[in-house]
Amino acid sequence: MDPNACGTCHTEQFRNWQNSFHAKSIGKGFLWQKEILKSEEFKSCFHCHSPLPETKSELSTEFLTPEILSSKTHNFPNGIKNPSILCASCHIRNQIRFGPPPKTSLETNKDIPKEKLPHNGYIVKEDFESSKFCKSCHESKEEGVKLNGKKLMEVYSEWEKSPFAKQGVQCQNCHMPNREHSWKGIHDKTFVQNSILPRWEIIEHDGFYSVKAEIKSIGVGHMFPTYVVPKIYLRFYAITNEKKRILLDESIVGRYVNTDLNEEYFDTRIKPNGTLMVQFDYKPKNKIQEFLWEIEVNPDEHYVRSFEEQLVTKADIISKQAIQMLQESLSEKKNSRYLLFTLNWRVPASLPQ
Repeated sequence: MDPNACGTCHTEQFRNWQNSFHAKSIGKGFLWQKEILKSEEFKSCFHCHSPLPETKSELSTEFLTPEILSSKTHNFPNGIKNPSILCASCHIRNQIRFGPPPKTSLETNKDIPKEKLPHNGYIVKEDFESSKFCKSCHESKEEGVKLNGKKLMEVYSEWEKSPFAKQGVQCQNCHMPNREHSWKGIHDKTFVQNSILPRWEIIEHDGFYSVKAEIKSIGVGHMFPTYVVPKIYLRFYAITNEKKRILLDESIVGRYVNTDLNEEYFDTRIKPNGTLMVQFDYKPKNKIQEFLWEIEVNPDEHYVRSFEEQLVTKADIISKQAIQMLQESLSEKKNSRYLLFTLNWRVPASLPQ
């Protein structure tokens, strides 16, 4: 059940998993919160962040039962270094292997005795190729917190209502192409660049510049961005002949809620195949060389805001170890920002300044 053992044969899947967020579901940003959450609330996070009983026992003494300890000794003889989402979290139940239908026909192995197949064969489950497989961890429970009639996390519901669901496009088609175990998403610049299309035009008339810009969601099967954590910043600048930047307009694409998760301030996210429009006029006071549109992604905006607040309000009641983990996680999340697109429009020399 140790991922390193799985990696002996499933080399590519193991390599991709190692670099994925599934392999980092138990990190410093998670662990420091043990000191501020009630025991039951902290353990409720294990369902998705550390699903196996064996990995749960690394996080809470309540899972140190004789049965689980025996399983750890047998299945993890070298110990569990990473109690995150492991291969076995999805593929093993009661020592039985499960997986998606094979890429080649089952007829290929029909004459091979079961005991001679790896793992004595495995049980095929078509759920592995269905969005429903992802729902339990990427959709808040119905009885959970709702703001403006929406659950905090509605990735599955958003997909279910989308044209992608009607066309039979599943989560795995985009996030696990060719069964790649990388689960790329908002943190991956190239992945996001291939998912949205920015376009703009600038028209000059009598010294005024009319800016019309739009972002179209072309490959996102849910709201863009989904959940309450990521934010997209749209910033428009005029660049003077002296290379000075003048901020003309700034807007945020995302669902913005407070850190207590009990109030929503706005929701400007883009629906699947939908478009967000930005339009404004500008009359320059100085000579303008070009216009610039920057689109920046902050994948962890809500966590940054929340963790900064916690450093101020909880510093006196949590241990030095927890503070260090919180600070390191905050630094990591601050550094996750990236510039997605930069669009330029140079002012033609013939136009009036």
